[in-house]
Amino acid sequence: MPTKENTTDGGVSSIVLATLPPAPADSPAHPAKFSSDVLGAMAAHVRGRVLDPFAGVGRVHALAAVEAVTGTVGVELEPEWARCHPATIVGNALRLPFRPRSFDTVATSPTFGNRLSDHHNARDGSVRHSYTHDLGHELHADNSGRLPFGSAYRSFHEAAWRECRRVLRVGGLFVVQVSDFIRDHQTIPVVSFHRLALTRLGFTLIHEVYVPKGGLRYGANRERVPHDVVLVFSFGPPSRPRRAAGRRRAPVHHEPAQVPGQLSIYDELGTSQ
Repeated sequence: MPTKENTTDGGVSSIVLATLPPAPADSPAHPAKFSSDVLGAMAAHVRGRVLDPFAGVGRVHALAAVEAVTGTVGVELEPEWARCHPATIVGNALRLPFRPRSFDTVATSPTFGNRLSDHHNARDGSVRHSYTHDLGHELHADNSGRLPFGSAYRSFHEAAWRECRRVLRVGGLFVVQVSDFIRDHQTIPVVSFHRLALTRLGFTLIHEVYVPKGGLRYGANRERVPHDVVLVFSFGPPSRPRRAAGRRRAPVHHEPAQVPGQLSIYDELGTSQ
């Protein structure tokens, strides 16, 4: 069973966002940067050469301060965001430009398929944020920031996680920040989707860390789940526990508790495999 942890602070004092080089003055904003709390939670679970295939403005490079980390590499599809850090290259998470088994850790955060995927470009002076609006133009066709949570979103991330598996060494770690969100007063099970998708690809969940949510609270974002989740997976066959002597007990299946009016992960997954 994975361990479950809660964190209310940065976790590791060596994660200092101020140590990152300043972004170019004309760089566009980004609506979903790593917080210091999330980076602190990740810092306890990263090692070796670290890859972020959805690097954005490059806050993942703060993890280079972790003693167990030997280097960080970011891949970002939008050039304006990629140039915010010299260790980020312009590239596509669906076609990573690396040889198999090149990294010890993947540490990243996908889009969540929430309102930040809206394609609006506000012109009325109201406070709004989305990937398209903050970048200032339409996103690349392979940018998942275009995708609301649904079948296309799920297919995209299943493909991206397969590509991450290709470049991750056996015995490596996959550390991912994800979050559910509220749509039409229902909790959309984004976390459950990514947990299940990665498990299907052969990853083993070993830690689940809950980080209080900060960030945007405008408009529909006022109704939100209370925390982000950092899922930590190992890549490779899990160790088998010793079987206790005596008769083997049949496993007992328990249906997950369901909140009234909440969609289940099975409702959202549909027929996706």
